[in-house]
Amino acid sequence: MRMLVLFFLLVASVCQAGFLDDFKNERRFGAGVGVGGPLSALGLEIEFNIKPEISIAGGLGTGGDYSSLAVKGKYFLLGDQVSPYFLFGLSRWWSQGSTQRDIGPAVLKNIFLEGADPRNGFSIWTMYPGVGVQFIHDSGFSVYLEAHYLFKIPNFANGTYAGMGVSWFF
Repeated sequence: MRMLVLFFLLVASVCQAGFLDDFKNERRFGAGVGVGGPLSALGLEIEFNIKPEISIAGGLGTGGDYSSLAVKGKYFLLGDQVSPYFLFGLSRWWSQGSTQRDIGPAVLKNIFLEGADPRNGFSIWTMYPGVGVQFIHDSGFSVYLEAHYLFKIPNFANGTYAGMGVSWFF
């Protein structure tokens, strides 16, 4: 019974878009830090709310011995303060050469580089659909979790990866 009550409370909070609708109209820009996902190990991100339910985001990141760049569009199912969303994006992971033979994440090492030596350098382009959930406090603080399915361009080698981040909307 408790699980049923919790489920209905969650559905009710997701279906009430009043707070986030007003919030995203007033605070259009966000900046923050992401860990994992298309920016790899660590990245800086910015986000712009085009409409309350649509935003675009982009960032620069690093995997230690390589760099990353990503852009994505998000479509939110507005809730009260918690919103699930769908996303689609493009990313690039590249290096002029690495000092490490064993680099991560596993999706890069085992699938996208296909056994190639990262010390020779690489340039990997991916496109990815994904799902996420975002919590926004009325102070502007935001936390998100995402799951991605990355497709390497042009051969469509693919794998999953996840990320999370925090940002401040102003």
